[in-house]
Amino acid sequence: MDALLTGLGAERLTRVVDVGANPLSDPPYKFLMDRGACEVFGFEPQEEAFEELQQIKAENETYFKCAVGDGTAQTLYIYNESGLTSTFRANEAALGFLGRSARNIRLKETETLKTKRLDDLDDIPDFDVLKIDVQGSEVAVFRGGAEKLKSATVVIPEVRFYPLYEGEPMLGGVDEELRAQGFILHKFMFLKPKVLPSRHIDHLKRTQHRNQLIDGDAVYLRDLGHPEDYSDEQLKHLAIAASAIFESHDLVLHCLDHLIERKAVDPVISERYLAGLPGDLVKSLPTAQR
Repeated sequence: MDALLTGLGAERLTRVVDVGANPLSDPPYKFLMDRGACEVFGFEPQEEAFEELQQIKAENETYFKCAVGDGTAQTLYIYNESGLTSTFRANEAALGFLGRSARNIRLKETETLKTKRLDDLDDIPDFDVLKIDVQGSEVAVFRGGAEKLKSATVVIPEVRFYPLYEGEPMLGGVDEELRAQGFILHKFMFLKPKVLPSRHIDHLKRTQHRNQLIDGDAVYLRDLGHPEDYSDEQLKHLAIAASAIFESHDLVLHCLDHLIERKAVDPVISERYLAGLPGDLVKSLPTAQR
């Protein structure tokens, strides 16, 4: 990865916007954060989560205590389980079907807040990657950020297969909006299935019976069928994201091909990148690297 960063010679750090930056787990761009190789602009409306982000942030991280959306006032439903907090009311019947604890899905309080459109946030420069996990409000964020998204090459949304909230857009709604804005589904980073409860559940090996898909993180790319629409800098940051955030090494090499054709990078960068990949990912190396 260090050889890739050095060889690409990008003009600036890769920029990530994280909408719904609640630090419940490590973000997928942590590898870049730890190397000081990205700038992060995060948004989190929950007080406790925002304060935690403020305490743990590094030099290249900036966080805002606000909710991103379509610019209208919304009701924020705050549940005992912090990760369920949403501008959509929880679908209690669905969560009960999945065996979620009644205590965790209990509504603690509601709060009326004014959402802000991404396009109206002047403090946010052009960015490369949008990571978003807002429990159902993804489409509203995309529509309120259509201008900002024109410079982005990657969107990583949480997508839903089973309705955890009343009226939330599912995978189809997210996919339709992103395709309308020029993005194409590239891969799933992970899928989250659940074993369904029954009176005989303790007789099952749960890891072998997780069949009900709930949600997962998807990766959408600005359509690379039209590489002429990509600047050299966009291709460089897409290669960095593909390597360090969502591990699409074939995409890295594809981007490098375009950059080499444009004489924007040294041709040896592809061979050096291949040589640095783990052995189980490489069938053979070019002659010069053997």
